[in-house]
Amino acid sequence: MAAQDSPQPAGPAVRHVVVISVDGMRASAYMRRSQSVHIPNIERLLRGGSYAAGVEGVYPTLTYPSHTTLVTGRMPAQHGIYTNLSSRQAGKNPGDWFWFSKAIRVPTLWDEARRARLSTAAVSWPVTAGAPIDWNVPEIWDPQKGEVVDLLYLAKYMNPLFSMEILGALGAPKAAPAGGDGDGDRVRLATYLLKKHRPNLLLVHLAMLDNAQHLRGPDSPEAAKTLERMDTHVGELVDAVNAAGMQASTDVFLVSDHGFLTLEREVAPNVLLVKAGLLTANEKGVVTGGSVDTISNGGSMFIYWPPNEDFRGRVDAALKPLRDQGLVWAVIDRDGLKELGADPEAQMALEAPQGAYFSEYGKGELAAKLAAPAGTHGFLPFRQGLEASFIAWGPHIRAGIDLHRIPMTAIAPTILKALGIDDREFGDQPPLEEIFKQPPETR
Repeated sequence: MAAQDSPQPAGPAVRHVVVISVDGMRASAYMRRSQSVHIPNIERLLRGGSYAAGVEGVYPTLTYPSHTTLVTGRMPAQHGIYTNLSSRQAGKNPGDWFWFSKAIRVPTLWDEARRARLSTAAVSWPVTAGAPIDWNVPEIWDPQKGEVVDLLYLAKYMNPLFSMEILGALGAPKAAPAGGDGDGDRVRLATYLLKKHRPNLLLVHLAMLDNAQHLRGPDSPEAAKTLERMDTHVGELVDAVNAAGMQASTDVFLVSDHGFLTLEREVAPNVLLVKAGLLTANEKGVVTGGSVDTISNGGSMFIYWPPNEDFRGRVDAALKPLRDQGLVWAVIDRDGLKELGADPEAQMALEAPQGAYFSEYGKGELAAKLAAPAGTHGFLPFRQGLEASFIAWGPHIRAGIDLHRIPMTAIAPTILKALGIDDREFGDQPPLEEIFKQPPETR
């Protein structure tokens, strides 16, 4: 179903905002759309709203740091979610991600809404497990099983009454078949929340476009088909706003966390660090320990060692073959990482060259060609193709405003203003005032 035209605004007392994050959607998806890709709902929002030609994200351009910036307006160095993984020490809690909101060190949109006595809801939004959100389905999975649907595991991190409510109302979600649309249940949950509870703030995270681009690359037919499915979901969510009778009070923000680059080969810097005795690895190439720690972010690798020790010379010497063979695009020191607002504990970062990513393995070839094209992110946010998305649409949003390129830190303060909350201390940037038809009544 297609999204309807933007309705007229209601009175100032009622404010609702729906934030839809399409994981991995490049700004070029709507700015330079292929004629063979049909996204009528996104185009309707684009034509009837305000938009950015590109959003410069955070470093690394990963899901969890980016989504936390989207709800705090702060850089990773401030909000504390530096990468996806919550532990960088080899062998400790392998596969654990930053699932829990207690790791966020600054106020969030749901914190601000709660103080203003507004209701909140979230569906699979990263870093929300344990968050003070009224109706919350967090994104979390059993690290021993991987990224699979496990209702019993998920229910442990939900309000028991709410988990029973949605189970009774919607039934148990069915696992998506291979290549299927795993976002269907997310949209179903969000639709239920809109109609049943009418939250003032709803955060929805759709993940399947990211999956398709990782597997086949951002320019693949599979990615194009998945983008079209995401467009259908956008239309379903806008239709749900209308069905809930909220169309005159609801602004919709369509955002993403990062763009994507195409991959042709993998590079394994840890192989060199193992050979230099700075890391250890088992026979399968899994890093098990060492004098330094590393985290592979796909397009980048962060390297750590204790601040009271100096391993820079040994690490530089070990990584010389990367530089000699053109297998690194840039090396960023601590001062550079500080300027980027990245992890303050990282001693240095390696940036992968065009067409390559950094794997975490510590044994095997230093560089190898992939069997088929793939895709990833995690690179510096200003590299071409990494631009994230921003479209704002609704009864309080002006049409036809091209914001050009904006920092990701400006999005959360703008959402806060759309909710009618005035907190000048929130976030690093002022809100994007020019997109509003009239200033929302503040609380």
